[in-house]
Amino acid sequence: MDEASEFTETRWHVRKRPGMYVGDLRDGRGILHMALELVANAVDQALVGRCSRLDVGVEDDETVVVADDGPGIAVQGGEGRPPLREILEQRFDLPTVDGHRPHVHLGFGGAGLVVVNALSELFEVVTVHSGRQATARYSRGVPLEPMRVEATGLPSGTRIRFRADPQIFSAVGVRREDLRHRLMDLSFLLPSLRITWMGDREYHGRGLPELVRLVAPETIGGVAHHRAVVNGPEEPIDVEVALAWGEGSTRDALVQSFVNLGRTREGAHRDGVLDGLRSFFPRRGAAARRGGLSAAVAVVLADVQWGSPTRDKLVTPAARSAVKRVTMEALRMWAERYPEAAAQIGARGLVE
Repeated sequence: MDEASEFTETRWHVRKRPGMYVGDLRDGRGILHMALELVANAVDQALVGRCSRLDVGVEDDETVVVADDGPGIAVQGGEGRPPLREILEQRFDLPTVDGHRPHVHLGFGGAGLVVVNALSELFEVVTVHSGRQATARYSRGVPLEPMRVEATGLPSGTRIRFRADPQIFSAVGVRREDLRHRLMDLSFLLPSLRITWMGDREYHGRGLPELVRLVAPETIGGVAHHRAVVNGPEEPIDVEVALAWGEGSTRDALVQSFVNLGRTREGAHRDGVLDGLRSFFPRRGAAARRGGLSAAVAVVLADVQWGSPTRDKLVTPAARSAVKRVTMEALRMWAERYPEAAAQIGARGLVE
């Protein structure tokens, strides 16, 4: 099969069964997944230290714009990456186009730029890499003009604009509040990434301790916090945990959890936090069910095993013990710094 035929077949498959690639086509979630796919590409570069800024906006006609200051996309490819045209027109089996792991599936599950391209009435990418700027414009996956490549003195980075295709989607508007909330989550999970929403609202430099403080602004002692990479049986697991108890609070515990930068409802990582609490406060038995505990746990791992079709329950066995280990270390360092607070929590039964 030649390159043109492969491109035509990929486009045909995506447009014939779009729900397989982006989910619901009626309520805006599919378009949200497309937007998150572009955000995920920038976040992938941020995870390896090659991107420090992400700008996301929605224009009046519902065109989504995502720009970053990453390394850009090489027109001819190289260093394990395919050429730009292949990235825009072909599907890849690797977790990312250059194969690095783990890839953060913020959207429906790693659709790729080719899917966003094929399902857009208008798709435009402008990317600068190593002093060369490439501009490509498509409609419904078909090039509108030959790709333009020219020398430039502009800094590296990529800017992509797309407007969802009304032939595919019942409504072309993106779920703006959902997109904004996802960007807010990223600001806590990736504090080194400066994120701008709609041109003027900036989220930057917060981190998991700040997410915990939103729920427990007045804490007994400070925030227990630790991050570590724990060797697993298959792949290392990056774990970050933050915990705090609200002064005077008796509400049930709130544990916010994330896997590969996406929110989850339950799973092995949440169980690991509770295991760590049980071990650190052994005389109190069960997990922290009351006493105003606010906790957050985030894991990044390649071997993600889900326990539900909605991908909001992590069942990867190794995650539980890894999170327990990091939780206990966070509490140990916190107790050394705030011994009176640790004694107060244990004595008052704030861990049940």
